[in-house]
Amino acid sequence: MVFVLSGQLKIRREENLDTEILPEVFVYGQVDRYHDIFSSDGTELLIIVFQPYGYFSLSGIPADELKAGIFDAFSIFGRGVCLLADALRSEPSYVKSISLIESYFTRIQKDSKASTRLLGPVVRTILRSKGQLAVSELTGLTGYSERQLERLFQQGIGLSPLKYLQIVRLHHFLSIIRSANKTASFTTAGLESGYYDQPHLIHNFKQITGLTPTQYLSTAGTLAVNLVRVN
Repeated sequence: MVFVLSGQLKIRREENLDTEILPEVFVYGQVDRYHDIFSSDGTELLIIVFQPYGYFSLSGIPADELKAGIFDAFSIFGRGVCLLADALRSEPSYVKSISLIESYFTRIQKDSKASTRLLGPVVRTILRSKGQLAVSELTGLTGYSERQLERLFQQGIGLSPLKYLQIVRLHHFLSIIRSANKTASFTTAGLESGYYDQPHLIHNFKQITGLTPTQYLSTAGTLAVNLVRVN
């Protein structure tokens, strides 16, 4: 969820060379491809990154309905989110801004869904394994069939179990590179992360982020790829 506190964001989609202005407060679902986003001078953003299935728990909206989409937050939350945005723009303290956000979501939180309670242990299993599981192994560990897992993940996270496994594994690779101050060999870190060779690593990395590992790590700051970090 993104609050544009000042300035303006524009997006250029793959299928269209034209740009379009993004709403002042918008929600985007799990991305399945990268987009080019441009900011005007002096743009200030406040971004809320939800944990896996967190948005579904808060809003009650299945994640697969938001997948790969960008939605004006007003259409989802109504006037309340506009009042929150106004309060955030006039609040100079980030600590107080976080308090305002937490208070807002506490008020609107929906009842916990049974599917999120079921999904939690599965996600924790994936995180403990650092994504180095096959879906068939995941079914054996959890007791769910592949069809049940697919339904739980699409509704709660907006991704297939396989895609989520790939994302967690990629972040484990990044954690190795970062902990070694970027001096670790891509091949060594890739093998430790479950990639059987460097082309496999590069293909998966670029598929998710739009960049090669070298391009990603040479950027001035860490790019947001809508993924959960695994330490």
